[in-house]
Amino acid sequence: MKIKLFILALFVMSGAVAQQPTFEVKTNDILGNNTEFWKAAGSDHLFYHALKPAGQYLLKRMGETNSHHYLRSHHTFNQDTKHGVIRGQNVYSEDENGNPIYDFSNLNKVFKAYVKNGIKPIVEYDYLPKALTRKQVNVSRGNDEGMTMINSGPNDWKKWSDLMKATTQNFIDQFGIQEVRTWYFEVWNEPDGWLEGEWDVFYKMYDVFVDAVTSVDSKLRVGGPACYHEYFLKPFLNHVVNGTNYVTGKKGTHIDFISYHVYGLSGKWLNHEPHIQPQVQRFSQSLLWLKRLISDYPSLKGTPFHLNEWGLSSNYYRTVADYPDLVYRNSISSPLFLFKLVDALYQIGDQYNFPTSLLLYWGFTWEADENEFFVGKRELLTAGNTPKPIQTGFEMLAQLLPKRVNVVKDKKGGRLGLMATKSTNKIALLLYNYQESDGENPEGSDNVYIKLTGLKKNLRYTVESIALNDKNNNTYQTWRSMGSPESADGIDLSPLKTAGVLRITHQFEIKANEKGEGKIDMVVDRSAATLMILKTND
Repeated sequence: MKIKLFILALFVMSGAVAQQPTFEVKTNDILGNNTEFWKAAGSDHLFYHALKPAGQYLLKRMGETNSHHYLRSHHTFNQDTKHGVIRGQNVYSEDENGNPIYDFSNLNKVFKAYVKNGIKPIVEYDYLPKALTRKQVNVSRGNDEGMTMINSGPNDWKKWSDLMKATTQNFIDQFGIQEVRTWYFEVWNEPDGWLEGEWDVFYKMYDVFVDAVTSVDSKLRVGGPACYHEYFLKPFLNHVVNGTNYVTGKKGTHIDFISYHVYGLSGKWLNHEPHIQPQVQRFSQSLLWLKRLISDYPSLKGTPFHLNEWGLSSNYYRTVADYPDLVYRNSISSPLFLFKLVDALYQIGDQYNFPTSLLLYWGFTWEADENEFFVGKRELLTAGNTPKPIQTGFEMLAQLLPKRVNVVKDKKGGRLGLMATKSTNKIALLLYNYQESDGENPEGSDNVYIKLTGLKKNLRYTVESIALNDKNNNTYQTWRSMGSPESADGIDLSPLKTAGVLRITHQFEIKANEKGEGKIDMVVDRSAATLMILKTND
């Protein structure tokens, strides 16, 4: 964002006519806590990538920048290979007499790497290990991405339950009960892909899973179903609330959180005519429908809602080589989409009493591990351990402060958005100028007027501004200016290292008047954002 002019406005002064601001930031009007619900990520390949050099680098960076609190991955109990990457663990096998053999060594290594960096696992007890898979199984018809999995109950329910109990006890032994109580546990991923005739088997799996985990410790947090279709979520919730529990025989099953997946673009729409652009509005509409669906079950009122997979588009393995429109996974569009999404979800929580408790981006370090620069996968890190702009966006959001402040916009809608937070002696403003339909190279700029009220009277504030635009804090544009190298081999990475660390792009002062009012007047480029931190000088 190019800031051309900053003007302190004193609103009561002789002969001056104050211009109406676009935004009014009421710094004394606290909306609630900044819950940082977006600090989460995940990957199909996370168990593979987490212990590799790029994964270790990103975990450390997440801890140092406080950009992420939770990580989620599939394949805890099974192991397979896709696109040349081994996914999952090998925790379960049997001896020649059919007795269980547990090996949690690699699983513990991965989770210890998380915890060391202040990150907590979201544990999925999926998929079935080979030794517990039925010989005659039902393979799903494939989800919207064409992914097929063996979706079926185990061949031995007791051995499967014992495996979950042993795994849970292992975590407590390794990490301590207080730590593990801060984790989340799920039983499967996207059970929408199950054949409809097998859905009752999944409900049984959920009941057995809840019983297994909570029998080890009743305060562990269990939930699900991590689906992405309302037609699956509704009967699942009906079972949880009204169904007969397959373990206890009583009505209902315990659930601590409800999890669901939404992407801005999914299925087979990518690069098919007519062109469909990822839209934040799709998330907003989905959540409002989900609120209505969940409200049919009064006993679930207040149950935390997790949107624990999201992205601008799904199909994680597709690249810009075959799908050029996926450039938005590389570019500044990704963090701007993230800012607008976080803003929208906060507003849904405020206005409709349906807060999002967790928002989890699906991507990690695949491009970095493959030494590929900006190929368009939905990763946080690219070649040379370079943070993609989406990771930069997470690190900007991490600068927001503990209390959310009320922002009043004089005109509803439009491309401009502003989030405001505060602490005892600081105020943080995150302003974005973004419209999804613009494409990658929008032209023009917009005037922005920010009126601040509730400041300390007659005091000066230093404002540190961090711009995210074509020229600042943008690794993708830096890489393009370097000639778009294919890999990190034999090149000078210093320009990317510089662009990959948030730096202050402008600093100025404002002074509040005797009413505690101040004003920032600026010109904002389109498809850009700026973070402003205000600190008192007294």
